[in-house]
Amino acid sequence: MNGLDSIKIYTALFGYLVAAPLLGYLISRDRRLQSWTFGLLVFLASCHINKITFMIDSIEWYRGATKGFEVSLLIVVALALLIGQALGGRISRPWLAPGAALYLLYVAASLVSIFAAPDKTYVWMATLRFFQPVIIYMAAFHFFQDADDLRFLMKSLVVTLCIQMVVVVKMKYLNHIYQVMGWFEHQNALAMWAYMCGLPLLAMALGPSSGRDACWCWVGYTACAVIVESALARASLVAFALGSILVVLFSLCDRVTLRRLIAPTIMGLIGIVGIGISFNTILHRFEENRNQASYELRLRLVETSKLMLRDSPIGVGWNNYALVANPPWHYADVLDNWDRSRGNSVNPAETRPQPESLYWLILAETGYPGFVTYMLFLGVTLWWSLRAAWHYRRTLLGAFLIGLSVALVLTYCHSTVERVLTQTKNLAMWLLFLGIVARLRSNMAPPSSFLPAARHNAAPEHFIPAGAAVAPSAG
Repeated sequence: MNGLDSIKIYTALFGYLVAAPLLGYLISRDRRLQSWTFGLLVFLASCHINKITFMIDSIEWYRGATKGFEVSLLIVVALALLIGQALGGRISRPWLAPGAALYLLYVAASLVSIFAAPDKTYVWMATLRFFQPVIIYMAAFHFFQDADDLRFLMKSLVVTLCIQMVVVVKMKYLNHIYQVMGWFEHQNALAMWAYMCGLPLLAMALGPSSGRDACWCWVGYTACAVIVESALARASLVAFALGSILVVLFSLCDRVTLRRLIAPTIMGLIGIVGIGISFNTILHRFEENRNQASYELRLRLVETSKLMLRDSPIGVGWNNYALVANPPWHYADVLDNWDRSRGNSVNPAETRPQPESLYWLILAETGYPGFVTYMLFLGVTLWWSLRAAWHYRRTLLGAFLIGLSVALVLTYCHSTVERVLTQTKNLAMWLLFLGIVARLRSNMAPPSSFLPAARHNAAPEHFIPAGAAVAPSAG
């Protein structure tokens, strides 16, 4: 550890122990400031990673999930929001959000892999990286309390998507970049973040929202469409199109309205024009020769993961895949033999990649304990989202949950070929949404709380009164 790391440690301690509590105190008595802090959290989850994080004891050449002990501005802001709500008396019981203990169980189960890890420091890096976002989950859980908060979330998503769209359009048409990444580390991370935010907006635009709210949502959904198209990530293009269709169909199942009949027709016409304009580019992306090689590489990486799981049921160590996939470990032979079979020479110094599949990466690194607890967390929170969507059907919140549930299912299916939920910003946005779902699981308010009849200038109708005890519910 060098002198720069010492400065980073002091900066991290200042951020977590001084700046976050101070900001929390400043916003504790003003609900509007808390809302703006929440909006800042949403926006920061889209910013360039180098602007919002830094690494202590960083290993620049490492290609694992994290290459150091990560310090994040996202956590500082989430911690400030949580402290502000506590000081302002807006923390409701239970203090520990439903599902938080289950997520922490996943972290603990993954930590068990340290006993098989060649480099235990890498495991501690991953533990810190994945433990911290539970603060975002908790902050969203305690913040989200009424219909006004839902509208503020909607506007925050729209503004953030529009800013990212401007960045993407600049990269594509001014910088002439073929597959744009925006402020994200990869085009897949950008596209999956975009449709996770955009599909709930589409559902709200089709739902019982006011004309003003519907306009906001349509703007955000359009920005999402531009981002996904510009990223040219094949699976994301398919997921976004399928997700849009599913949102429309489930919205019609919720209630058939004139808006839900006319809007999809207009969407289809605009979509046809958009596809016509970019058809050659999209077709070229799907027909590229590298697609077959990419598919075969994915298979070899899964094969490597299977070998690791066979050798160690508790995994080879969290964040250790990118280490043991290289010589002198025998797992490197899988890719080396494949390269030789194609007539290529093998460079022993070349770093081998991680598997694209999120689930095989979890199995390889954390074994069955990490995988089972992770899937349990996914399944339980998805069930809560679906149940809440049914409870709040025919309301604006119900529409939001339709879109979110579709986005979650698509993200989980997409994660069979992409591991973006291991990346800081995608992980943060995902847990922020699930924190809101956990709030709705805690106490189901009367659906009338989210009917469009509620005026914007009226006192918000809380579905979780501040400080209220919450009776346990089934499921």
